[in-house]
Amino acid sequence: MPPTPGPPRGGRIREKSLLAVLLAGSFILPFILMRGKSATFDEVAHLPAGYSYWATGEFKINPQHPPLIKEICSLPLLFMDLKMPVDRETLRSSSPGLVYQWGFGRKFLYSQNADRILFWGRVPAVFLSLGLAVVVALWAKRLWGMPGALLAAALYLLDPTITAHAQLVTTDVGLAFFATLYLFVLRSYLEKPDRLRLAASGVTLGLALGAKFSAIILIPITAALLLIATWSARDISVAEPKHAKRGRGGKAGGMAPKKTPAPGVPGIWAGFAIILATSALVIWALYFFPSDPFLYLKGLQTVNRDHDPNYLPYLMGEMKPGRWYSYFLIAYLVKTPLPVLLMLAAAVVVFFRGKRAAVLEECFLIVPALAFFAGYSLTADNLGVRYLIPCFPFFMIFTARLAPTLQEAKIWAKAALAILLAWTALEFVRIWPDHLSYFNQITGIPPQGSRWLDDSNLDWGQGLIQLRAYLDAHPEGDFRFCYFGSGDPAYYGIHGREITVKGLLAPPVSGTYILSAHCVARARADLARAYGEGGGNWLARAVPQTVVGHVFEIYRVPQVR
Repeated sequence: MPPTPGPPRGGRIREKSLLAVLLAGSFILPFILMRGKSATFDEVAHLPAGYSYWATGEFKINPQHPPLIKEICSLPLLFMDLKMPVDRETLRSSSPGLVYQWGFGRKFLYSQNADRILFWGRVPAVFLSLGLAVVVALWAKRLWGMPGALLAAALYLLDPTITAHAQLVTTDVGLAFFATLYLFVLRSYLEKPDRLRLAASGVTLGLALGAKFSAIILIPITAALLLIATWSARDISVAEPKHAKRGRGGKAGGMAPKKTPAPGVPGIWAGFAIILATSALVIWALYFFPSDPFLYLKGLQTVNRDHDPNYLPYLMGEMKPGRWYSYFLIAYLVKTPLPVLLMLAAAVVVFFRGKRAAVLEECFLIVPALAFFAGYSLTADNLGVRYLIPCFPFFMIFTARLAPTLQEAKIWAKAALAILLAWTALEFVRIWPDHLSYFNQITGIPPQGSRWLDDSNLDWGQGLIQLRAYLDAHPEGDFRFCYFGSGDPAYYGIHGREITVKGLLAPPVSGTYILSAHCVARARADLARAYGEGGGNWLARAVPQTVVGHVFEIYRVPQVR
């Protein structure tokens, strides 16, 4: 059935204007927020490492992550008068260990203007997030029309995890951008095969592989999608959106298959070989054309080798060696706003009720999302929901089918979607400006995130600037301080007496304790294991006087008489 006419010209202008506002917001909000956040754990290593690549041409610092995101984010630093902690020749001639990155990064940042360096390093990261928002909107528009694009852009704008990590020099949002862009371009190539789209597919795959080593999963994802394309090679179709009202009895939001030229079975697999070869050339270029062709593979072998083997993952108040295979599912369920989960569930219902695009279109959403989710659940360290960020764009595009479907629905269904979007916006505002620490009501009312997860889900060293502002307004004098991060509290004038998680297991002495939420979560778990809810578990009864930035809990321990 041919598509029905779209909205009148005035309506199209309003829709485009609203989409522009949503996309601009996805850049402006992280840009505003990043000034108030100190360096997170990985930024201390990533940004200085990227600068060292440009300055020396050597990839010796932080080799356990590919260079692309670090290279992009450190580009503005080349226009600043910065100094490295070691001279170029020393770095070139040495073989630093993996842990050297932390000392190098701290000296690089905190012996200079750390806030200025971080600001300019984070600007490109926000642009990468904007690029991802644009790709999400374009993909949703292609499938579900402008209403779908608007819903997908709104979901992106209001996602707390995306907003938190969009402003950081880390690899997760960058990987999500290049992986989503690659699959979008690959679908375009299968739709209209030509040399330009084939080359673009190879280049974007190379960029994704250069963003994070876990992007290697895109190769089997591609093979699976090409198998599906091979199966339907004689009838590869592109789904055209239908987002206007039809006559009585018509289906809203349906998809009309339109036959288009296909590359053919031999062409599909020959194209795959060209894509892989092109991506290898891109990776070689990202490493500045080294004489060692296996530099990327050697870096892949170092993944997670800098992690403390004695570090115990934390989940729902417990710590244990190894990993929980349910960790990322639980993290996603408690770190995603409830209205967004409800919208995703509604989209699944709509999908099974027949409101679907062509098979290949749906596979390009479902296969990558499930593959990334399963891959991280089975292999990744249990350190944070941020690993799942590459799944988020596909969840958002999948959910966006609700918009055209509800155009012809009853008024209560439209009102329900409006209420869910308003609820999502309220959740976004409720946690402002501390989106990295967001948890939904599954964890309690008010949310009790530290009783469920720790590390980059909650407290990643980002709160030092806010703590400094609090201490300026409320001088504490002498206090005990437990900080989780790789930054330098002294740089911000924070000079508490250091106390570790192990130190918190002993009966506390009187005085003020400023404890990061990560420290509280782990100390609480250890105390509960040792004492249950008994007298030795002082944190079970202690109530913080205040919490700064959703990160630092401040306790007053009275003097025992």
